[in-house]
Amino acid sequence: MENTPKTLAQIQGTIRSARDSVWVITDEIEKLTAGASPNKNNKGNIERNVGHLKLVVADTEIVNSGEDIADLIAAIATGEAKLAEAIWPVDEDNT
Repeated sequence: MENTPKTLAQIQGTIRSARDSVWVITDEIEKLTAGASPNKNNKGNIERNVGHLKLVVADTEIVNSGEDIADLIAAIATGEAKLAEAIWPVDEDNT
């Protein structure tokens, strides 16, 4: 099965969808900054959406499209930095 190159419209659609992940990461971090207690739901949301963005920015067709994905890359860095903080509760299931 051949890989058909993505059209510009498909690439732009993928990037628009990826911006939903940027929003989720930003929203979770804003909640935590506003004083919400870190929990595995916050952490999971950030982890999943960082993972999704990593897949998107690893796609060479997207990277080589000329479309601006700086916000996606920035959200990955921001999400990873938050995940690296020592604020997360210990997962009691893995003790």
